[in-house]
Amino acid sequence: MMNLLLTTRWSDLYAAGGEGGGILGLLGIDFNILLIQTIGFLVLLWIVTKFFWKPLGAMLEQRRADINATYDKIEADRREMERLRADYEARLNQIEAEARERIQQALGEAQQLREQILADARRQAEDIVARAQEQAQLEREKLLSELQTYVADLTIAATSRLLRESLDDARHRRLVSEFIQNAEVR
Repeated sequence: MMNLLLTTRWSDLYAAGGEGGGILGLLGIDFNILLIQTIGFLVLLWIVTKFFWKPLGAMLEQRRADINATYDKIEADRREMERLRADYEARLNQIEAEARERIQQALGEAQQLREQILADARRQAEDIVARAQEQAQLEREKLLSELQTYVADLTIAATSRLLRESLDDARHRRLVSEFIQNAEVR
């Protein structure tokens, strides 16, 4: 029906004897030229669409795909960066924990070394004290022996004067030793 209306209108516009009596004729429009120009425009539109619009659309689509790929790559890189950051933080925490553990271990070793040094110092001090006591005991015994000898010599000298007799040295010593033994027993 639409086709019928169009044909009727075209005929009305160009009718009236075909000599330009219609509206198109009055406007100076030739129907054949209008038809050729319309066909030329449609062919030109087809050529532009086929050779220019579709390649341009393809290029735009390729560009859109490149942009989307770039965004996807950026997003993947961001996720990878976040993963690496989390890995680095975990490694850093692990390193810090290991460092704290090593510090604690070093402190423990230092404490053990300190205790060992103190024990060695105590042992050496005890050894020095024991040697000093032994040395003092030896000195005491030596002094006691010297004192006994001195006392014996004094006793012999005093006894000789008292008795005014001369005794030989061996007999004097025997008498002094007996005296000292008797004195020690008491």
